[in-house]
Amino acid sequence: MCTVTFIPTSKGIYLTSNRDESKDRSLALPPRVYAGNGSELIYPKDADAGGSWIALKNKGDAAVLLNGAFVKHIHRQVYRRSRGLVFLEIIEAPIPKECFREIGLDGIEPFTLVLFSERRLWDCRWDGFRKHIQFLNDAEPHIWSSVTLYDVPAVNERRMWFEKWLQANSLLSHEKVLHFHRSAGNGDIRNDLVMNRDNKLFTVSVTSVLIANGNSRMVYNDLKTGADFVTTFKAKIETPKKETFLDTTFWSFKRLWVRLRNWEYWPTHLIYGPVYPYWFWLSLKARSIFFFSAANPRIEYSGFTHEKKSDINALIPEKYYPRTHLCKSGTSGIDLRKHLEDKRLDFPLIAKPDIGERGTQVRLLQSAQELDVYCRRSRVDFLVQEFISYEQEAGIFYTRIPGETNGRISGIVGKEFLAVTGDGRSSITMLLKKTDRFLLHLPVLKDNYGDFLDTILPEGIRYTLVPYGNHCRGAKFIDLSHKITDELTMSIDAVCRQIAGFYYGRLDIKFTSWEDLSQGKNFSIIELNGAGSEPTHIYDPAHSLFFAWKEIIRHWRLLYKISLLNAKNKKILLMTTAEGMKMLRDHARYLKLMERI
Repeated sequence: MCTVTFIPTSKGIYLTSNRDESKDRSLALPPRVYAGNGSELIYPKDADAGGSWIALKNKGDAAVLLNGAFVKHIHRQVYRRSRGLVFLEIIEAPIPKECFREIGLDGIEPFTLVLFSERRLWDCRWDGFRKHIQFLNDAEPHIWSSVTLYDVPAVNERRMWFEKWLQANSLLSHEKVLHFHRSAGNGDIRNDLVMNRDNKLFTVSVTSVLIANGNSRMVYNDLKTGADFVTTFKAKIETPKKETFLDTTFWSFKRLWVRLRNWEYWPTHLIYGPVYPYWFWLSLKARSIFFFSAANPRIEYSGFTHEKKSDINALIPEKYYPRTHLCKSGTSGIDLRKHLEDKRLDFPLIAKPDIGERGTQVRLLQSAQELDVYCRRSRVDFLVQEFISYEQEAGIFYTRIPGETNGRISGIVGKEFLAVTGDGRSSITMLLKKTDRFLLHLPVLKDNYGDFLDTILPEGIRYTLVPYGNHCRGAKFIDLSHKITDELTMSIDAVCRQIAGFYYGRLDIKFTSWEDLSQGKNFSIIELNGAGSEPTHIYDPAHSLFFAWKEIIRHWRLLYKISLLNAKNKKILLMTTAEGMKMLRDHARYLKLMERI
């Protein structure tokens, strides 16, 4: 609620707000439809005080709140009431402008209210002593910056950015408006529209309202999580159609048919069955069915299974992976929050088991309440990790033959998250049913999202339902091995050679761009997998099962060669059958402890 623009266009009116908040402020609740004083309103909610800073009314009114009035005031420790709650009372009123005139504001911190009501634009201010109301020309664009954060030169410079942008963009859209609010500036991170002041105060979200006949909506971009939300009055469906027995049966058979026709969704042993004889051949040559056990000498079981992520992280230089905290099973949410505060880990967070299995129990946690639930339900040790908001994610398979100077990249997989794009007519459920891959995950999504899947997204608006790059959770894997270059290989090799005893495995990496990754900057290793890693680029739908078998055999051959050379050079005994069977039994027992949240 610190930068606001008002832009009239032929498509409607755009009212947009950047919210700058302290790092100690809780993550806001995304927008939804609320009932208030005989009207329906859409607004995000402040999780601490329960108020809001921007709202859209079904009668065509909209409003935005900014901190401060005309000059920076002296903040008092205690105020009678939150400005966000006062804001909601005003916008919920039948005539918001009159409510502002009449409402008592003694003991309320100074604020500015940008109000579009009854097709007119008003600038309403409370300076701590008296109210000020000014009528503005609603046919012209306007920009406001909070006087509590920005001095006069900064305010004037922002107005100049706004005017130059308007001159360069004659045909405006919601996407262009949001892009301006996310990118405008001169490189001064303290005063750009998306600002950051010493990681203590920063822009946490961008919210934009479109006021248009029959197509009004609110778009909410949470900059801390990267999540986008689109809410319309049409999206609220009171009585969604209930599936009949015939409907349920039809879609069950459709899912089965999709699985049968696409080998990438077959059970693991069915895919690998025809190439198991090659594994046994390598086992005979090595005289150990667990011939892989020396591939990564510093990782438990070489990372084949039942290895701890926390132990692997300890081998990786801290600058390369997200800040992480290991939580013991049974840890209370209160105790965990204290540890996270000490480490300055704030929401959103990723929680996942210390010993994982195909994305099971991985969750994006948005609030303390969600963290408490995860703590109560998890029966195994788990990691809490800072959320990395880099837009791109890939799995890079790395191998290095012992004795050779440099390692190689043997495959790259790109990941498209499970997301749908609205058409203005179809519910999210209907959109999911149009794509075979999404249809397979619909039962789990219904458990997680419930009636939210009945939401109708506006045309062109994209919504990500599963922000994890896991094939079992709906991500589409794309073979990006053509991205392998000498520069990228050198960059990845330089990182992997700093990981003690790592010769074979896959790095799951989030990064800003391929150019940055090739230069070794702006990336984070989300997870490192060892000898049990699959060359997951095989799951690209464009590849045949024969291609997959060829790649599996190629990587097993590399695994065999690396492990036996390490065993010989480092005098490591390969795992015995008894030791290997114990590893598998321990992991099977562990999996029984895990439960899906």
